[in-house]
Amino acid sequence: MQGKAWLLNKNDLEKISLYDREKDEVVVSAEKDDFEQADLDAIDEFLAQGESNQDDWTYRKLARQLFISVSEANQSAKRAIAAGLLTSRGRRGIRVNRPALVDFIRYGAGIAFFTERGSIVRGIPTAYAAPVFNQVFASSSGYPPVWPCARGTMKGVAISPLYKSVSKAVMIDSWLYRQLALVDIYRTGSAREREEALAFLNDLKGAK
Repeated sequence: MQGKAWLLNKNDLEKISLYDREKDEVVVSAEKDDFEQADLDAIDEFLAQGESNQDDWTYRKLARQLFISVSEANQSAKRAIAAGLLTSRGRRGIRVNRPALVDFIRYGAGIAFFTERGSIVRGIPTAYAAPVFNQVFASSSGYPPVWPCARGTMKGVAISPLYKSVSKAVMIDSWLYRQLALVDIYRTGSAREREEALAFLNDLKGAK
């Protein structure tokens, strides 16, 4: 099984490998393989469909791709509208308030979604260690930040994802993976890393 989360470029897919506890000294603390068969089937189906059409969203489609319930998707959108991160346009749908979102990520993500670094685990690389960024930022001699995941491919320091289903959602959506890794730079990165990531963050203002 291959996931688009691991794209280094359009033609380069890195396999998602099942963690073998007997061949690796890393113990994923309290992390079980929570990918149910239904999740794996959904991932296979999404990958077979190719890139999703993000211009035709429904709450049901959004919920399915994020591995959350329809009510969670609906309530999340309502909270984001109330907070000013989304704008409701009635029958014309919902629009992202990009300037507000960029400012929130830059100045508020590290406070609203504060997380402490955990133990050394098997996981999915995030922040500066994500494939899309690991050639941009200077390599560190320490362990990279990862989202704990029994199906991850990298050993690193545990960083709590924004939501429990992130490890599933990023396996089918390379764009989402890039943005969540970018948010983690502003949640956990140094001042230098946040400054270097500013160009990527500002790209969101003009994203389609």
